[in-house]
Order: sequence, then structure tokens, then C-alpha cells
Amino acid sequence: MLDQKSMDEARKWNAELDAALQSGGVVDQPLYLRLLEAYRYDAASSVGWVEAKMRVLLSRVRQGKDLSLFDPSLREQTVAQSELRLRSWIGENFPGLSVK
Repeated sequence: MLDQKSMDEARKWNAELDAALQSGGVVDQPLYLRLLEAYRYDAASSVGWVEAKMRVLLSRVRQGKDLSLFDPSLREQTVAQSELRLRSWIGENFPGLSVK
């Protein structure tokens, strides 16, 4: 069980990650791998965490801002300039994920 300090640190890290995703819109390879690991863990809390990060990205792209997303098939960053492209990337990499 996590102690209060660990939980506070996790909340702070999550808030910082959300702020970085909103301001920069970058999912680099290390973050992609962390998201994929959480998604594959397949627990409600870990999948919910991935969904929450995708909602931040969705918010950013809906504001007309570009995203830089790691594409594992190309092993490089790709640009997503639309909600459709983001949803395509989500579907390719996190099938069945529900992002509203």
C-alpha cells in the first residue's frame, strides 16, 4: 500500500505530466512505452490512467494545436494535426480504449 507521501508524489507527477501534454503535446518513446505498459496491465485504474492522458491530448488537438506522437511502426515521431489522426493513432496503439 502506498503511503501518503508516495500518493502525493504520484498526484504531483500526474499533474505535471498533464500540464506537459497540454502545453507541448509530445508523446515520446519513453512515455509511449509507459502508456502501453499501463494499457496492457489491463486493470481499471491503469487503463483509466491511459484514457485520462488521451483526453488531455484530445483537448489539445481540439484547440487546433499539433501533437507529436511516437509511432512504433516507424520508430519515430509523427505529427497529428487533427482529432481524426489522434483517434487513428489511439486505435492503432490502444485498441478498444474509450476516449470521449
